[in-house]
Amino acid sequence: MQPYPQSPTQRRSRWRMVFVVVVAFVLGGFVLPNLQIRWREPLVKAETGGSLGVAPGPPVPLSEAETYAKAAQVAAPSIVKIDTQQTVPGDYMDNGWITQGNQIQRSEGSGIIINASGDILTNEHVVGPVNETGKQIVVTLNDGSGRKITGTVIGADHQTDVALVHIDAPNLHPARIGTVKGLVPGQLAVAIGNPLGFQFTVTHGVVSALGRPIAEEREGRIYENLIQTDCAINPGNSGGGLVNIQGQVIGINTIVASHAQGIGFAIPIDTALAVAGELKKFGRVKRPWLGLLVTTNNAAFANNYALPNVPGVVAIRPARNGPSANAGIRPGDVLTQIGGKPVHSEEEFKAIEKKLTIGQKAEVELRRGEESGKGTLTVGEAP
Repeated sequence: MQPYPQSPTQRRSRWRMVFVVVVAFVLGGFVLPNLQIRWREPLVKAETGGSLGVAPGPPVPLSEAETYAKAAQVAAPSIVKIDTQQTVPGDYMDNGWITQGNQIQRSEGSGIIINASGDILTNEHVVGPVNETGKQIVVTLNDGSGRKITGTVIGADHQTDVALVHIDAPNLHPARIGTVKGLVPGQLAVAIGNPLGFQFTVTHGVVSALGRPIAEEREGRIYENLIQTDCAINPGNSGGGLVNIQGQVIGINTIVASHAQGIGFAIPIDTALAVAGELKKFGRVKRPWLGLLVTTNNAAFANNYALPNVPGVVAIRPARNGPSANAGIRPGDVLTQIGGKPVHSEEEFKAIEKKLTIGQKAEVELRRGEESGKGTLTVGEAP
């Protein structure tokens, strides 16, 4: 079969196709591998705010009115985070069975660096007693370094809930220490700590009241003289600083009223430092002790037990080989004076006992039946 003859138009189309193929070959083999394509983003100048016409403003220095922020800046580098970890024996569930083994207990709190040597004030309930087996303490600094340092409990006092922890580290930032003396309700205050795991949190408020006695049932502890504040305090704040607007530490944040909002309590720094000094020197707090259990005398009690109906306290049980027993005090004696001070109730007896000095000779006046007597006892050290 003979092909149809091509017209001039068809021949021109064929040559154009050949030309396109040749050009594509050249572009693909030589030009494209060396071609660099750059996409340019539209430039947005920060000072113009771009298409929105809005831009962040410049940093603003703290004004004189920013008292809380200034106080926090002063105090924050001295406030640390304290993490504790301890392996304890216990029962746990394993595939529905109760199995005996070891468990890891963890807790966290706060502390205050009080000197360049590395002594840290905190709560006893944060770090626990001294020399607990297997307990590890890690202190995290808030000085910008992020350092984590192993801590050691120097001493811990359950009664006052004060503990002293030590770390070995250079370039520490001790707190500025204030005093509870002269504080009045309504003064501004800042609380710094690590509540609920949120590290280095700052809250503010005022000193709400002074000299608050609080009974803490779970730990069996009675706090005698606390600062009340409305600064927000939560678990983890314990051991952190309550500071004034100069950034001076005036208290150690300790507990909150669980049944209320905006009621927290701090140990006065004066008390905490006095206790810490004893812990540093002796490893414990030395307290005066008369070695005597007493109860308030009254008409009904005197009538029931045939005792003299006079104001005073009744000796219930002198401790064996204690100061009172060694001085000849017997059960049923009614003490009317101690160290020259009248005593009318059990509370007064305890208050007088605390103010005595270990080794002091204290004169005691008492009634035994119809007879009055005097004696001298030597104040001992509480066991």
